[in-house]
Amino acid sequence: MKTDVLISPGVSAASGASPDSAGRVIELDACFARGGAWTGVQALIEQGYAELRAKGRGDIIDRHNYELHMVLLKRRHEIPLAYASLTDSSTGVEKTRNFPLDRAYRIVHGLVGFVLEWRATDSGSAPWTIRVARLDAAQHLATRFFTELARRAGARGSIRIEPLADSELWRARAGGAARLDADEAETLERQIDALGQEAAEEHYPALLAHYRETGNARAAAAIALKALCLYNHYGYYHESGSFADTVLPHVAALAPDEEARWNYIGNIFQGLVMIGRQDEALRVVETLAEPYLTRPDLRAKMHYLLSMIHLRYAVVPDLALAQTHILAAAQYIDAAEGAIEPDEFHFLKVFIDNGLAFLRVRQNRKAEALALCQAGFERLTAALGEARHRLHRSVLQYNAAQVYVALGQPQAALDHYAKSIEMDPHYSEYYNESANLLQGLGRYDEALAAYDLAIRYSAPYPEVHYNRAVCQSQLEQWDAALASFERSLELNPDQPEAYLLRAEVFGVLDRSAEALADLDRVIVADQDAVSARVNRAVLHFNAQSYGLALADMDHVIAVEPDNPEHYENRAEIFRALGDDERCARDMRRAEAVRDEAIPA
Repeated sequence: MKTDVLISPGVSAASGASPDSAGRVIELDACFARGGAWTGVQALIEQGYAELRAKGRGDIIDRHNYELHMVLLKRRHEIPLAYASLTDSSTGVEKTRNFPLDRAYRIVHGLVGFVLEWRATDSGSAPWTIRVARLDAAQHLATRFFTELARRAGARGSIRIEPLADSELWRARAGGAARLDADEAETLERQIDALGQEAAEEHYPALLAHYRETGNARAAAAIALKALCLYNHYGYYHESGSFADTVLPHVAALAPDEEARWNYIGNIFQGLVMIGRQDEALRVVETLAEPYLTRPDLRAKMHYLLSMIHLRYAVVPDLALAQTHILAAAQYIDAAEGAIEPDEFHFLKVFIDNGLAFLRVRQNRKAEALALCQAGFERLTAALGEARHRLHRSVLQYNAAQVYVALGQPQAALDHYAKSIEMDPHYSEYYNESANLLQGLGRYDEALAAYDLAIRYSAPYPEVHYNRAVCQSQLEQWDAALASFERSLELNPDQPEAYLLRAEVFGVLDRSAEALADLDRVIVADQDAVSARVNRAVLHFNAQSYGLALADMDHVIAVEPDNPEHYENRAEIFRALGDDERCARDMRRAEAVRDEAIPA
């Protein structure tokens, strides 16, 4: 049987160590071309899933339901999504929201957590060793997984990640990638045509390798296009974008009509623009779509995308160009009325107006944006009923909520978040963002309940744990806050604001050494971090380390010379040092700075 994982109960025989003296060794092949986005990762997770099921650890499996469903293709019938959002479940024209790139990273976080929990069920004390072949040939998500696993497991000393350098030996042991003959390729093509998405996900690597090996560039482009659209649908945008160069020379040959051409170009655009290849995405639309589209509804969609690239994706947004394109989209969709189905017309009209609403927010024309969102929701509901386009109707309510936030009307925003949640009850971001509003209103218990639901309905992401930690700190739930900070920082250690706030909690608990360690982390990352230096100066002052406190305040005043409080703080250090002259000088300087700030 061909496989990309080899597992032994102890070390490999070549090491000469006994199985009792070392932990398990797992060998994986991570080559993207061999098995797709999760090559190597999938085999590791499959092994963990099988073992945990055998041990009766359904609790671990349930905690990682989302990421297991996404990665274990052949197990999806066993692991249905417990909390599917409308973005997960909507298909075809109903799927009007793409996943953010961050969603794929949440899957990575969850998979790493799953492996760590699996490892914890092993009674052996020696660390496991995971040896990965062809990691340099992995794609973005698999590379990120092994990097994150090495970081998080390394901190625990429970798992080591090592390169498996001898790929020739690996291929001899594992059997290499399967090679197809013409009949096998035809059979797989028929399966993909009959079964669709999941068959494409399973079989496209073998088919793509076959067509490349046989020199059939057009057939390779056709199967690469299926993979590109598949990964775009899942939000695996680096993986999707990796197929663009294979597909683009053959778009004209692959598209039977201009609607298909636009569908293909739209998918290519999305994959490229989400991974920072905005200029290339723009050229694709301008050269492969614009000259060939004649139908007004398709030109409306094209101008909508062109507007978004200048508004949402450009490094420096160009609001004027964005407006030119979104207004052109509105004109084209009006021209399409009567030429397309009424239901499609109503949807596209509202969809484009939603893009215009986004522009109006950026132009600080918030009342117009709100009116567009509200009119769009009413139009869709009246024209299509409650059951159609639930995802887009929930997005319209969500957009209205965001406009109300910008208008400084938090309760109205919360009312619209509630409407979005009613239609899409498992979309984590709705809970996280509404909880932030509740926290800002001082409704901390309600906020915590919403954060808990945000955590339940998603694979892990650091922001929600950070937000919950802040809320728990407001309630003086210090131990809970520290646990939430720890969870957030485990997922993303590059969060200076989390270290800064956790240091404050440690300070309240008189855990000065830990507070200093967190402040040191912030200052190492940013030497001019004023808040961290002021807080560290206070800790040094309280410990009577006046020289260290003075050094921090000298730096703070060099960075912010116009803040009178900094001079007052330094004056207190001079007072403690018995330097009355410099203490008085800083107090005079503080008063002068205040006077200078008062308008004449």
